[in-house]
Amino acid sequence: MNDKIAKRLTRLAARPQPLLVTPQAVAAPEPVRAPQPASAPAAAPPPPEGEHRRRRLRQEFAVRVTVTSLLLLFNEAVAVDHVMSSIIRLTAFIGLVLNVPYCLAIRTGVALRAQAYVRLLIDVGLTTTGLYGAGGLGAAQYLGIYAIVPIYTAFVFSSRACVLATVAATASYLAVVALQVAHWLPYTQQPLPEAWLIAAFNLLVLNIVGSLAALLAEAYRVSRQRLRTLYGELERAHDESLKLNVEIQGAARRFVLAEVVAGVTHEVRNALQGAFGHLWLARRTGRPLSPEAATHLDEVEQACESAMRIIRTTLDMARRPAPEREPVVLAEVVRRVAKLKAVEFRRDDITLETDVPGTLPRVLASPYQLQQVLLNVVANAHDELRSSTRRREITITGQTSEGRVIVEVRDTGPGIAPNVLPHVFEPFYTTKVAGSGLGLAISAGIVEAFGGTLTAENRREGGAVFRLTLPVAGRLSPA
Repeated sequence: MNDKIAKRLTRLAARPQPLLVTPQAVAAPEPVRAPQPASAPAAAPPPPEGEHRRRRLRQEFAVRVTVTSLLLLFNEAVAVDHVMSSIIRLTAFIGLVLNVPYCLAIRTGVALRAQAYVRLLIDVGLTTTGLYGAGGLGAAQYLGIYAIVPIYTAFVFSSRACVLATVAATASYLAVVALQVAHWLPYTQQPLPEAWLIAAFNLLVLNIVGSLAALLAEAYRVSRQRLRTLYGELERAHDESLKLNVEIQGAARRFVLAEVVAGVTHEVRNALQGAFGHLWLARRTGRPLSPEAATHLDEVEQACESAMRIIRTTLDMARRPAPEREPVVLAEVVRRVAKLKAVEFRRDDITLETDVPGTLPRVLASPYQLQQVLLNVVANAHDELRSSTRRREITITGQTSEGRVIVEVRDTGPGIAPNVLPHVFEPFYTTKVAGSGLGLAISAGIVEAFGGTLTAENRREGGAVFRLTLPVAGRLSPA
């Protein structure tokens, strides 16, 4: 029989399994859940709003420092009139120095938008003062310098700020020219005969540039908003793809488990049928059996019947994703598991303590499948304690928390190795020489089918604890 099972498993292992290639694995946090697929790296998120604001402020100050520095250098290099040069030098120097109080005001975090508009108007005012120093109407050919403020405000602040800067620049220059024409301000340089025409043309160009900059800036912001929206949709699609990937992997694992369980079940069922036959012959040998021997034969028969039920329900679980459910008393399931393992525990000098009150709320599940889960977990703890030189003890406790029933199986063994802990619920993963790596994987699948979780972790005082969490029967309707 063992040769047949080995051949069947070899053939299954040689088949290409329809599992998806998962992204780069990440370390599983404790406690380990069953199972935990690796998650794919998500796309890089857009920068936070605070970082975006700081970057825009750096750009604003860089533009202001660069422009004022270039004006100072140009003024010193091509200065023609002393008065005109002094006014330009003073306004450029003021624009450079004002960056310090600007920074201090921004650090307060108070009325940042209002501060931005104040800086904008001050920049326009200083530019107008510089143009007055260059001649006012006589500096009509230099009006292009106004375009710097609307352009950088369009992209650093907003399209509304761009329009405001353009209107303010036009109005302030026309006001200076009007004051000069009214002789309220002196001419620092006599205007050219065609100065009015040059001023009108340059102001027209300034307003066209300002309007185009405002439109482009608005289009840029709309595109950024669409990008944020698309990024959110991409994240949601990414999450959905991960969920779909997990579902497909689960279906593939169930397919492989179904194939393996079908083969193993057939062979084990044949062996159990042979055991039943020998039990029947042992009862009918003609010689009377002692009460002790009859009791042991009854226990053997009950264990074989339980094994047959577990094999049938395991096959059903592998082939039918929605098992039949009924309200189950966990205390009764724990009692049956303790009875099944009693002889082995006495033989290996292991103490089993149970504290699962019969008053615990019932859970909606299959009693034999829950028995299989607890039997697998207890058997796993048994294997760990068999070779332990420490106090050998297994404790099963039950309690309720937030509408769920929690059953813990604790042992005093060496615990689970850190490199093994993330894989304890993976199919075919085992550290035992004679193990198949299916027991805990099947148990985790059973618990998940009932809407619960099965987790594992190490205890601080030593040993491991497996935690089975199931919803109360009234909280989950049968599927």
